[in-house]
Amino acid sequence: MNKIKKMNIREICEEIDLIIAAKDNRIDYKYIFRHLDDALTKKMSYSDIVLICETIVKIANTKSRILRYLEKDFWSFINKIPFQIFYIHRLGISENEELLSNTDYDNNYKKILSKLIGLVVEIIDLKDDNSKGSDLRRASSLKFLGEMINCYDIPIAKNLFVESITSKNKKEQYEALEGLENYYAVSEEEIEADLVKTLNDIMKETDDRTVASSCLQILINAEIIDEMTAVFKIEDWKDEHYD
Repeated sequence: MNKIKKMNIREICEEIDLIIAAKDNRIDYKYIFRHLDDALTKKMSYSDIVLICETIVKIANTKSRILRYLEKDFWSFINKIPFQIFYIHRLGISENEELLSNTDYDNNYKKILSKLIGLVVEIIDLKDDNSKGSDLRRASSLKFLGEMINCYDIPIAKNLFVESITSKNKKEQYEALEGLENYYAVSEEEIEADLVKTLNDIMKETDDRTVASSCLQILINAEIIDEMTAVFKIEDWKDEHYD
């Protein structure tokens, strides 16, 4: 068996351009996830991340069965980047440090993270057609954002989570709720009455215990209820939704 030649970020993105243009007759696209994982072991430049972001947006705007498979691999890659930056390259963070989207920070790694926050916003702004692909990319975007607010103060984060907690896309809703859990675990901001009502409504309507539990955990983190009250509420929910 021939050894597969590893691609760098530019070559990976060029391969995707060929697939989009229907000019790629090779069959090794299934190995792109390996190339992406290999790229994580190397130092990434800001220009690499710009290319990746542009490619992900191209994929999102292209209907292709092949690209739907690859899209999952690209988002897996994106969600592994913070680990590389924080734990391998040892990026230091100050308490309550702010991270804005698409901002030209002096630190290259913070600039990369800022670009990725910009990608999240761009993906969420795309039209949601309620397809599996839309659910994948929106959920993956919110997952990235939800992890990042454990490290930075990201002003746009809360509104993006709130806008998605009522989504009909199940994965998107779940990641939005997870994001709000993380947000209120680190924020001292008082939760709005309208948001409390929305969470209670979601809990009453859902048949998914994970969703119901997440709504309760947000209310615990926001200090609206205590853990014992949450236990009683989930038992009441089970009585209503389980035979």
